[in-house]
Amino acid sequence: GDILSKIEEIDSLISKNTHILNCVESMEEQQSKLCKDMGLLRVDTKALTDMVYRVFPTMVKDPINDIWTIEDVFVEHGSNIVLTNGIAAQKLLSDISREAKAYLTAIRDGMNTLTITPTCTKDKRAVKSMTRFCGISKMTVDFYSFSVYIALLMIMVVHRDTLAVKSSSVVKGDVMILELHRDDVVKAVERTR
Repeated sequence: GDILSKIEEIDSLISKNTHILNCVESMEEQQSKLCKDMGLLRVDTKALTDMVYRVFPTMVKDPINDIWTIEDVFVEHGSNIVLTNGIAAQKLLSDISREAKAYLTAIRDGMNTLTITPTCTKDKRAVKSMTRFCGISKMTVDFYSFSVYIALLMIMVVHRDTLAVKSSSVVKGDVMILELHRDDVVKAVERTR
């Protein structure tokens, strides 16, 4: 959720800030093929959010205000197993989150640079640099959203493989209920606190 909110915020800055939008449009004119190709990789954040909730159904529950059932604990345990087995996907999501946050911070910090009238060489370079940086922001959003999609696909594959291996699991609809020892359930509950 946090990654997607950062991606959506970058996307919102692009569409709402005319200076950034002008930079993007300029980049699209200069590098039309590259921008078009990157645009094909874009995955809508709504689709990604839906995918996240399919992969991690307990993410929609508020751990403080919502009542968790025994089934939720088992589902969360299954999600933890999937994430443990999907280290590469977890690392990719972590990297995207960190970089999206850094990119968002850089855009926010540099937006004022786009509004100044350069009076010296240093200012001209700063404006030109920020113009290029903002110009690739749409491609950056496309790349980040595609990377999140790939990570979620990797997790889904691990989830499917985990289901195939777990002969002691029971699947009810989209929910996997693992037959766990009582000690495992207690440990899972302790970890969620």
